[in-house]
Amino acid sequence: MNSFQESLKELLEDNKLSRLQLSKIIGVDYSTINGYFNKNYYPQLDIAMKIAKYFNCSLDYLYGLSDNKKNENSNDLPFYDTLNHLINESKLSLRQVFKDMKVSIANYFRWRDGVIPKTSVLIDIAKYFNVGLDYLVGNKKD
Repeated sequence: MNSFQESLKELLEDNKLSRLQLSKIIGVDYSTINGYFNKNYYPQLDIAMKIAKYFNCSLDYLYGLSDNKKNENSNDLPFYDTLNHLINESKLSLRQVFKDMKVSIANYFRWRDGVIPKTSVLIDIAKYFNVGLDYLVGNKKD
């Protein structure tokens, strides 16, 4: 599996696009796209979703969590509702889940109010529940 930077580089090469062209297509500064390569950081979820939609690939592929480019498992629920569903299915307490993930339970209430976790936390949650990012954040198949 690739890292985010490797996946994005591959997608750009396969589609014969430059970083500058991608920045214009998805409406972000070139320095932001360049930062994903040079500063080795993840994009915010809304930007990652634009990139994934443009390249017709899954968030899991884009973030290097899967070698499968296709969005195989998605849902229509927003992040917070999906998280609640996963917690309920796990039959674990909310406190136990957050303790296992080493995340403050206070975040749960921020997320309830519509705040989306940082990408690194989303990835940890997806791994904890063994689900894809597309499923976790409600990124529907086209």
